[in-house]
Amino acid sequence: MTIKADHSKTKILTAAMALLERCGARTLTLDKVAHEAGVSKGGLTHHFKSKPDLFLGLIDMVIATMNDQLAEQLALEPKDAPGRLTRAYMNCNLTTIRNGEAQSMRGLIEMVLAMPDLVAKRRHGLLEVHGAIEQDGLDPVQACALAAASDGCWMNVLLGLWEPQDPRVESVHAYLMVLSRKAKVAR
Repeated sequence: MTIKADHSKTKILTAAMALLERCGARTLTLDKVAHEAGVSKGGLTHHFKSKPDLFLGLIDMVIATMNDQLAEQLALEPKDAPGRLTRAYMNCNLTTIRNGEAQSMRGLIEMVLAMPDLVAKRRHGLLEVHGAIEQDGLDPVQACALAAASDGCWMNVLLGLWEPQDPRVESVHAYLMVLSRKAKVAR
């Protein structure tokens, strides 16, 4: 893919994500996305043939962004430390909350609920990190519980139950980080 085509595709995905945030998945159309991105509908359909194809592109973009953020967080962790990936994952969730990105995912979640078969097509990419967390040098149940609790903080913000600056976000995260440094938590 050329740099221009890649830029155009990114522009379309960014526009689609902005529309999802503002309007939700049900009212999103290819025409609206093309208009928001400043491209012709033909330019959009060159990259994304249909609304489900566009949604798959959005899922791929989110997975790629998450993987990039995870790599950045992993670089900050000591190489051989048990729980390294688990902590990096939890730090990614916290960064997403702090940056206000958790709330912006509402439209994406709506899209996934409206078209659950799309997630099945990307199931492997979505589960890859969670599988790796189970092999992270901690007790697998401990690692899963930590990741799930971190996801719960993210979900509380996404649902509007907590504000991103709610002190519970930082407190729960700090507590989970302490637990992630314990070799084994009693069950």
